[in-house]
Amino acid sequence: MEEYGNIKALIDVMNANGVEYVFFNPGIDNVPVLETISRYRASGQQTPGSILCLDEFVAMTAAHGHYMASGRPQVVSVHSELGTLQIGGALHNAQWGRVPVVFFTENQGPPERVNWRGEAFDQGAMVRSFVKWDHRLTDGEDLVDTLNKAFSIAMTEPCGPVYLSLPREVFWDKGEAPKSKASGTARERAPEADAGALDKAAEILINAEDPLIVTGYSGRNFHSVDLLVKLAEALGARVLTSDTRVNFPNTHPLAAYLSATVGYGNPLLTTADVILAIDYDMHYAGAPAKLRQDVKIIHIDIDTVKKGVPLWDKKPDILIRADSSQAIPALTNIIEGKLTSERRQQLQKRFEVYKAEHNKLAGEWQALAMSHADRKPISAHWLSRCIDEAIDDDTIIVNQTISPSVIVAHLIHRSQPGTLLSCAGGCIGWAPGAALGVKLASPDKTVISLMGDGAFIYGCPEASLWSASFYKAPYLAIIYDNQGYGAIKGLFREKYDVDNMGADISTPPDYATIARACNAYGRTVEEPADVPAALKDCLAMVRDGTLAVLDVRLAPV
Repeated sequence: MEEYGNIKALIDVMNANGVEYVFFNPGIDNVPVLETISRYRASGQQTPGSILCLDEFVAMTAAHGHYMASGRPQVVSVHSELGTLQIGGALHNAQWGRVPVVFFTENQGPPERVNWRGEAFDQGAMVRSFVKWDHRLTDGEDLVDTLNKAFSIAMTEPCGPVYLSLPREVFWDKGEAPKSKASGTARERAPEADAGALDKAAEILINAEDPLIVTGYSGRNFHSVDLLVKLAEALGARVLTSDTRVNFPNTHPLAAYLSATVGYGNPLLTTADVILAIDYDMHYAGAPAKLRQDVKIIHIDIDTVKKGVPLWDKKPDILIRADSSQAIPALTNIIEGKLTSERRQQLQKRFEVYKAEHNKLAGEWQALAMSHADRKPISAHWLSRCIDEAIDDDTIIVNQTISPSVIVAHLIHRSQPGTLLSCAGGCIGWAPGAALGVKLASPDKTVISLMGDGAFIYGCPEASLWSASFYKAPYLAIIYDNQGYGAIKGLFREKYDVDNMGADISTPPDYATIARACNAYGRTVEEPADVPAALKDCLAMVRDGTLAVLDVRLAPV
C-alpha cells in the first residue's frame, strides 16, 4: 500500500512532540490518518494511538483531561465544519483551561461559498475567539512547517488550543512527504521575574497584617505545590486556592477554609490588606467581591492579560509576568533574607492563629457531615465525607460539581500534586470525557469523576462510557443527583427571589441503566446508610477493570 506522504509527515511531527493519542471522531477527511496510524502500529513503527470518540465533544474533553494529567500536547481530529461545530463548549473549556491541543479538520465547501454578508466563507471564524491561532493551509505552504508552528504556539505559555483547516487533497495525497524536518516543540521561554519587582513585593508582603495568597493553576507544575507551601509558611499567610488543580494542599493549616454556614461569595477577599494572586483567573461565574479600598494587589502570572479582564477590575500595584514555578521560590528567598527575628516570631504567632482557625472550621465541616449520616434524602455533605473516607492519597479526582462545589472542596481532601483536576471553563459536561482522558494518561491510578446529573447528561454519557469501556480505561463516575438545575436555581433565588423556575427533573432518567447499556457497572443509591458500601463495591469493580457509575439521589434542589 502506498504511503500518504502528508500523513507520514503529520505523524512525524506528533512523534517529535510526544503526542500519545489522537482523539477523533471519523469523517472522510481523516480516514488516511487513521489508516496510517493503524498500519504503523501493526508494523511496530512509532505512532500515537487513536481513540475513537462517538461524539466530537468527548474527543476534545478527553484531550483536555489527558493534558491535565500528562502535561503532553494533544491532538484532536474531527470532520470538517460539522465536527468543529459539534465540539462546541468543549473548546471554550479548553481555552479557559489553557490546553495545548492542535485540532485539525478538512476545509469544506466550494470557493464561491459566502455568508449572509456576501463575504467568503471562513471556517476558522467559527472558533477564532476560542483559540490562540487558527490557520487555513493554502497551496504552496509547507505542511511540516505549519504543523511545527501549530505545536509551538499551542505549547508556549500561556498554552492554548490551535486550529488547522486543511484541503482534502492534503489528507489523500500519496506523494512524497514534505522535505522539511519535524521538530519537537520550540516553545518560547517564559520571562524571568523582575528582581526589583519581586523585592518590592517582598516588602509589602512582610509588612502585611492580613495577607491572602490566591491561586488558580500554579499546580500545573506539580513541583510548585511544595514551593507554594514554603512561601505561605514563610509569610504566615492563608492560601485560597481554586479547585482546578491541587495548587496547595487543602489539608494544610494555612489552607483557607470558609465557615460551613457561609453564603454566596468569599469574605476572605473583602478583609485582606494584601492579595498575592499567583496564576489566578477570575471565576467564570463567580460571585463579585468588594475588596478593601486600601488593598494592595501583587499579581504573578504567565498570563497577565486575562483576556482583557483585570482581576477584580482593579489594576495591580505590582504586576510580574513570569513562570510561577520560578518566581515563587525567588520571592520566598527574598522574604527569608529580609525577615528580622522579631518579625519571624510575629508571623509564627499569626500562623498559629490561622492553624487554630483552620482546624476549628475543618471540625465544623466534619461534624455537619456526620450529622447528616441518617438524613434522607442523602446530603452532598454525607456523600462527600464518604468519598473522602473511601479514597487514598493517590486517587485522582476529576471534579465538575457545581451546586455542591464548596462542600466538595471542604470535605474531600487532596494533598498530592495532580490528584485534583477540574474545569476552568463554564461548559457543563466536562467530567465524563475528561475522566476518560485522565485514565488513559494515568492507567495505574484510580480515577473518580464527580459531577451533577446535568454534567452527566451534557457529557454525552453513552459516548464517554463506551470509549472508556472499549479502551479499558475504567473510572468511577459519581453523580451528585439533585434532580434539577441546582446552580441555575441558586442564581434565581439569589438575584430574583424566585424559588421555582420550572426546571425540576421530577422523574430523572435511570443513569444506572445507561451505564449498563455501555458495558459499565451501574448502581443507584437512595439510602444514606448504603453509601459507604456502594462506594466500596464500585471502587472494587473499577480496580478490577470495570467502568462504574454510581447515581446518588440527593434532595431535589
